[in-house]
Amino acid sequence: MGRTLDTFTMKIDQTRILWNLFRRALRREDQIVFDSLFESVRPHAQAGAYFSSADPFPVMLLCMLLEERKSRIALEARIRELEQRLS
Repeated sequence: MGRTLDTFTMKIDQTRILWNLFRRALRREDQIVFDSLFESVRPHAQAGAYFSSADPFPVMLLCMLLEERKSRIALEARIRELEQRLS
């Protein structure tokens, strides 16, 4: 007997397919960024599955924001470190 519900990872892939026309309209460098945004959701698949919403897209957006915020925090820390070295 098969699964009756799609996994969150399957929902990520399905959503990505839905956005494929939009992706193809982007410039090549933006397509790369677009792809990386969807890849940044995958590490949070367990949390997305735990939340289990009928519309997974808001959860995916929050996962993308989490990864972007983590990146910003790391960059800010690196800037502070470099500024301290220069002082």
